[in-house]
Amino acid sequence: MTDTPARAAPSSASSGSALLTLMKLRTFIALIAVLVFFSIAAPNFLSAANLILMAKHVALNAFLAMGMTFVIITGGIDLSVGSIVGLCGMVAGYLVLNGIDLQIGYTIYFNVVEIALITLAVGILIGAVNGLLITRLNVAPFIATLGVLYVARGLALLSSDGRTFPNL
Repeated sequence: MTDTPARAAPSSASSGSALLTLMKLRTFIALIAVLVFFSIAAPNFLSAANLILMAKHVALNAFLAMGMTFVIITGGIDLSVGSIVGLCGMVAGYLVLNGIDLQIGYTIYFNVVEIALITLAVGILIGAVNGLLITRLNVAPFIATLGVLYVARGLALLSSDGRTFPNL
């Protein structure tokens, strides 16, 4: 008897390894397939101007996704993010065009930094309401954020009468 170790068939090990590698890279492969398809369908797809435009459009969603990642990791869900962003956009648009009328003959107009800070404060305030509903009043995150979704969306629609801001 000799002490030679048994060897597995190389073809089955390599095919299993290739399948595992393929499974790990499936999202990347799908991305490459989409890039190839759109490059053929639209010749300007991979141009520098289009890539810059896509990066600008993706930036907002990337920031929202980073914030949502923390919420989901902790086991929660926040359905109100889009409506809060919409309401903050309506607040910013209103402040840019109209300012705040003091009803005594004066109107306060804000610069861009002040409008950004006011809009951020509105978003933080609504987020705090979400947090208080969930942590202090023990409302389920799904229900609390669903309610805040409709309140924020309703406030945005009421403040704009369902229209966009002209000349903005």
